[in-house]
Amino acid sequence: MTFNQQPINNLLSGQISKNKQLVSHHQMKDIATYSISRLQRAFELPCQRNNYLYVANGREPLYNEEPFRTETYSILLLKSGEMHFKTNLTSYNISGPAIITIGPTVIRSFYRTDSTPNMEILFFKDSFLLETRANIFYLNRYHFFEDDDLHVLSLHEPEQNRLAAVFDLINDSYDKDLPHEPLLMRSYAYLLIHEIAALHCKYNIRADRCDNSSIFIKFRGLLVKEFWRHRSVGFYADRLNVSPKYFSEAIKKQTGKTASEWIDDAVLLEAKVLLQDIDLSIAQISNRLNFSDQSVFGKFFKTHTCLSPIEYRKAL
Repeated sequence: MTFNQQPINNLLSGQISKNKQLVSHHQMKDIATYSISRLQRAFELPCQRNNYLYVANGREPLYNEEPFRTETYSILLLKSGEMHFKTNLTSYNISGPAIITIGPTVIRSFYRTDSTPNMEILFFKDSFLLETRANIFYLNRYHFFEDDDLHVLSLHEPEQNRLAAVFDLINDSYDKDLPHEPLLMRSYAYLLIHEIAALHCKYNIRADRCDNSSIFIKFRGLLVKEFWRHRSVGFYADRLNVSPKYFSEAIKKQTGKTASEWIDDAVLLEAKVLLQDIDLSIAQISNRLNFSDQSVFGKFFKTHTCLSPIEYRKAL
């Protein structure tokens, strides 16, 4: 069992800081983003899912030397074999068993190796995982999805067996015509996240650390506190002491989404959570999210979901 993490920046003169990584991202061309449906086609999966996807053992890995993002979080259990991939400016040569976690904002490339990896993967959108949670920033605490130093964790046999048992549950539930499959898949995803977080704590790896040099990390931390009251890009740019133009371009280049989209997503996800509370009226939810009136909130919600708040609540 080996784990060799080789930062590309070691090949350059001196250490490249996270600030310089951001500049590199800013200078890159537009990065392709793989949707759930595109991932399904890439792995030649017949089963159609909109919010989550399971890739069973034995599937040909997704090799793509061109950098790309996905719209999903991914948890990959590498049982055996090797993987060679790059996230942002960090290159990995991994031998199983290992667990690999990558978030949607991370730019990645995958390369063929002499040893075919034996693996299983769970992909899921944050909106799927957080649909029943009040804390819409739940995933932000787990920096192993976004931090290049935390994407890979080598496993000992007991740890591999423990995680493999969860993937066995996923395999037994996925595409088996079970009436509550989404609920089961969401529960298994939570279980994997907590198991992985426990392993990071066990090995004293700071899975909760945050790189304050990244403008996106600063923006995300500010958004957690302010999205209830402020939906203006200018507000966040001003708080971060940069121009709105630079701020918008930096967030777009680093994450693939505009700052405005991040703000709207935060408000929309919170609205979906609040709409599950039938004791709250639409007007109360509109007021809590600081919309000028209920009709403005309704228009915002329908623009992003094609459903009115009442229709969404009924669909639940």
